[in-house]
Amino acid sequence: MRECLARIACILVLVLVTATVPMSASGKLTVKLATAYPPGNEACVAAEKFAELVAAKSNGRIECQVFSGGAMGGERETLQALKMGSVQFVTSGMMPVHMFATKYGFFDAPYVIKDYDHWKRVWAGPLGAQVAALFKQNMIVPLGTYYRGVRHITANKPIKSPTDLRGIKMRVPEDPSWVKIWKQLGTLPTVVALPELFTALQTGVADASEGPASQLISYKLNEVQKYLVMSGHMVAVGLITANEPFIRSLSAEDREVILAAAREAAEYTDNYALQVESKLINDLLKGGMTRIEPDRQALREAAKPAIEELFRTEWNVTTWDEVLKQ
Repeated sequence: MRECLARIACILVLVLVTATVPMSASGKLTVKLATAYPPGNEACVAAEKFAELVAAKSNGRIECQVFSGGAMGGERETLQALKMGSVQFVTSGMMPVHMFATKYGFFDAPYVIKDYDHWKRVWAGPLGAQVAALFKQNMIVPLGTYYRGVRHITANKPIKSPTDLRGIKMRVPEDPSWVKIWKQLGTLPTVVALPELFTALQTGVADASEGPASQLISYKLNEVQKYLVMSGHMVAVGLITANEPFIRSLSAEDREVILAAAREAAEYTDNYALQVESKLINDLLKGGMTRIEPDRQALREAAKPAIEELFRTEWNVTTWDEVLKQ
């Protein structure tokens, strides 16, 4: 009931503040960008930089108002608002793929893609173009991508090879593909909500976890986990998306302002995230964790049967081999 009321409240906010794209008599255009993430998060950094660049490149004629911290709801709510045209822009994680291009979930899964450079090559190729086409069917267009960090393992024992993972209760998000992959690696996947992560590790409900450095330090995992295992099993990426009919309605000049601002905001956020990630990893080590360098290739190979099965059943628009070749 509480969740239902929260969703209704979000919809009312959207109706009240974002029903149209107002343009003043002087020709000033006011647009809205929503993000579910708080200030300091990469998605919010991208949003704020985008708004700043839009104002600068249009000499103040286009104002982009940023609604951050879930002011317009979570990722699903903001993306539905984008689809309806209630907001013109959204910065997010990979939720647009999970909502509108489910067969391309490999863009956001463990051990599938090697690193950020590889991710960008795959996204820039035919598979990314296919995702963009599906987005367009839902009135959405991707304007840019930005780095959000690499996910690593935390544990109370050193993990250097797949055999070290056997029998470990690994905290995972509630995602069936993730559960399959971590189970293939020999762990006992344990679904735990993020707010309960610290307590789960402290009480032994879970033995280990995984996530980007920002998550590990936000939840103070250095207080309940001894080892930071640099598994690099997944790169987290964010998207800047726009309402496609709105972009199409712009003049060529204004459209170029928006596209250039998105490109530059994405590049700025890449650099920001890389700098912050390095600092946060150092903070975790200073906080008492010991860094472990595992055999990354062996871990990827151990996950292979589950990943190939997912490509046959859920992600059957391509094969893992084709993704790895790019």
